[in-house]
Amino acid sequence: MIFERWFLVIFSIVCLLVLIKFIPKNKKRDAWILFLFLQVITWPAGLIAVEMGWIEYPTQLLPDANNYNKTSFSFEFFFFPIVAIMFSLYFPKRKYWYLVLLYYVGVSGFFTMFEVVLERTTTLVTYHEWKWYWTFITVIISLFINDLFYRWCKKGLIVVREHEN
Repeated sequence: MIFERWFLVIFSIVCLLVLIKFIPKNKKRDAWILFLFLQVITWPAGLIAVEMGWIEYPTQLLPDANNYNKTSFSFEFFFFPIVAIMFSLYFPKRKYWYLVLLYYVGVSGFFTMFEVVLERTTTLVTYHEWKWYWTFITVIISLFINDLFYRWCKKGLIVVREHEN
């Protein structure tokens, strides 16, 4: 368990460095919108999956957190939202359907493979009734909803900024 906690600490630091390095200064507000809205999706979805006994997160970064919330704080509230930020901020400008499909499949596939490797080699994630393809599907759906909300907000922010001038 010590290795897993160190892994979470180091991975959290790497994620913070990614945020600092790859979020342009003019996109910080957009990053916050993406970060917070994805948590609105992942919190109830994660609670359902854990409470139904489909998936378990035996090792937490904060050990007492398991007494209050059995979802993974690190995955659901930090790592996945960072993936969503990068996903939407670097979404392909050209909207050819096959590029968009490849982008969704690539990002979701990478996240799913990462989780499967962690499930097989650590005590960070344990699948019970859960399967890798459920992660893949829910990641695609979550990214789609989050990006849709982001684009809707962006239109609203543009209108508000125009009225401010």
